[in-house]
Amino acid sequence: MKNEYLDSLIEEINHDDPYNEANGIRTVTLEEGRSVVEVALLPEHKNIWGLPHGGILFAVADVAAGIAADSARKGMHIVTAGSNISFLYANPDAKMLRAEGRVIRAGRKINVVQSDVYDELGNHLVTGQFTMYNTNE
Repeated sequence: MKNEYLDSLIEEINHDDPYNEANGIRTVTLEEGRSVVEVALLPEHKNIWGLPHGGILFAVADVAAGIAADSARKGMHIVTAGSNISFLYANPDAKMLRAEGRVIRAGRKINVVQSDVYDELGNHLVTGQFTMYNTNE
């Protein structure tokens, strides 16, 4: 079944978000309480050792968490209030990152979201839990 809100949210995120656009982060799947975002790794996403930089790994995990929370709390302005992230594996040959966000609890003000990042081979690179805050409720 088509969900107009989620379709418009994907359109807004993919075309009107300057941070995501500058970093090549795209939302590919969005369901209520779940999201998948991807980024094709560029040389500028790598650190001095040729590994995906922790900043881009964190960014895709955070974006997936925020979009998942937004999809569950329609129309709320969601911001990250806190996070706990673990870097599990570093793949110097990674060409793509795929982050999957899943709402664990959608509250009136506070949302808890699990976010996991994988490379194109399915290696689990990052896991994190994000606390997302509804700023306008």
